[in-house]
Amino acid sequence: MSAPYKAETEVYDLMKEVVANYHPDLALVVDEIAIVFKEKATKSGGKVVLGKPSKASPLFGVLGDTDYKFILTLAADEWVNLTGRQRQALMDSMLCACRAEEDDNGNVVCSIAVPDVSYFYDELDRWGDWRPRPPEDGPESPLERIFGKKVAQDLEEDSDV
Repeated sequence: MSAPYKAETEVYDLMKEVVANYHPDLALVVDEIAIVFKEKATKSGGKVVLGKPSKASPLFGVLGDTDYKFILTLAADEWVNLTGRQRQALMDSMLCACRAEEDDNGNVVCSIAVPDVSYFYDELDRWGDWRPRPPEDGPESPLERIFGKKVAQDLEEDSDV
């Protein structure tokens, strides 16, 4: 097993660009996000894991010069095959999980969020976006806009039964 290694400047530049464009909440900690590569991608459930965000252990601040808040781990063997757009999307995906908020005392509280949407393709094909969501999200979900109105049609069919 090879040791992880720190990403090069252009990868950090991409991360900072994505933070500037889509993640203003992370501007507080943009210089405290470490990016490392591991040589080979792992698999989860038979699928390749391109990257993984995680909260940095407080130990990193003790051992190094920077009190890192997050670590983005990328699979080098997959990264080299991604297009520029795919790299940007992967970086955005990982940063979507990273949350940094100031509490009432002015302390920055960091956390890792779970994805907003998690479906199996077969489930989505059969049932559409069936999962309940808060009323403030509105009647139409982003999945309905992307994949169509299967949910609305199926709900109408259910009420006819």
